[in-house]
Amino acid sequence: MKIKLKRIRLTKISDDEFQGNHPNGINAGYIKEGFFTDRPEIGECFYVDNFRTSRVTYIIDDETFQTENSTYRLEYLD
Repeated sequence: MKIKLKRIRLTKISDDEFQGNHPNGINAGYIKEGFFTDRPEIGECFYVDNFRTSRVTYIIDDETFQTENSTYRLEYLD
């Protein structure tokens, strides 16, 4: 079975936990472009290539979701 990869841009639109002082330097405005196979799912981390978010806690709409620490926006590039 062939898995369809989709190319996206993931943008961190807010840092809801660390007030702009994320321990890994991934603050609001951080952008990661890459590929993913599955849409965000509550209770799971979201992966883009080798980057992963904290667990998804809320899906706002088809392009925006919240994690334990942040809010992200997805943009489809393909």
